[in-house]
Amino acid sequence: MEGYIKLHRKILDNGIFRKPNVSHLFNYCLLRANWSDKTIVWNSQPLVVERGSFITGRKQIAQDTGLSEQNVRSALKTLEHFSMVQKSTSKSTIKFSYLTVCNYHSYQHFDDEGNQQTNQQPTSNQPTSNQQATTDKKNKTNNTKNTNKKTNIASGYSDVFEKWWGYWRDDPNTRKNPGTKTLAERYWKELNKKLSAEQIQKATVIYLKTTGEYHKAAERFLNPAHGLVQQSLEDKPPRPAVEVDRSVPIENSFKNQRLQVRSTLATMTKEQTPEYWQDLPESWKADAKIQQLFADKM
Repeated sequence: MEGYIKLHRKILDNGIFRKPNVSHLFNYCLLRANWSDKTIVWNSQPLVVERGSFITGRKQIAQDTGLSEQNVRSALKTLEHFSMVQKSTSKSTIKFSYLTVCNYHSYQHFDDEGNQQTNQQPTSNQPTSNQQATTDKKNKTNNTKNTNKKTNIASGYSDVFEKWWGYWRDDPNTRKNPGTKTLAERYWKELNKKLSAEQIQKATVIYLKTTGEYHKAAERFLNPAHGLVQQSLEDKPPRPAVEVDRSVPIENSFKNQRLQVRSTLATMTKEQTPEYWQDLPESWKADAKIQQLFADKM
């Protein structure tokens, strides 16, 4: 691997800095994360490993970092708890884990793309005064208009999405389960190719007002395949769900859910199970048989 990464001094104010194993693992994740999207072949199918993400396993991390597998497991849980690194349940398999550095775009800006590819001198060998500024004035003046435009678009995407995410997350009805931020951001960008940020925000306001506490998670609302954003813009928002007393679940109504949970659990490791439980709707969690499926798995 070539190039280098940014490491902001504000990490000194983060609690993980005083946790050597956790800090060491986070730096490792920054170094391993893809600078740009890459496609690999897995089970004869293409798998896109996105910018800010990488695939690995506990044994590989332990070998690379010198940490024990138990320390890797504990440090990774801490990073997930602080929303610094996220493990994908949909892309991870029994063979590897798909990890994403949260807010990677904020840590590693596109404006360093040229330096990422060409400047291979370790920053530890540079004078202290030069460590913060990796590009001198001469290089800055040689940047083309196209590069500047690309940088502005990338940072603009991130800034506008962060504002949208803050609105969605802070809504009283979404605080308990706002959804998965990394997936939501991916679908938000897909939508933004056809719809403006203002249109997405307008649809969001309509959707939340209409559905109340019965809305879906962020990534399900934004997924273009579901069409919820477009429906809201066309003044055809989904009808709010009717509250039903599920203290005594009806067998038929939970049959499909149980089958879905059973088949999903069969593909998951024991470590992935708690995260899957957290993503389930509350009505599913209330079903005794679904509870038993998780108990048997764990």
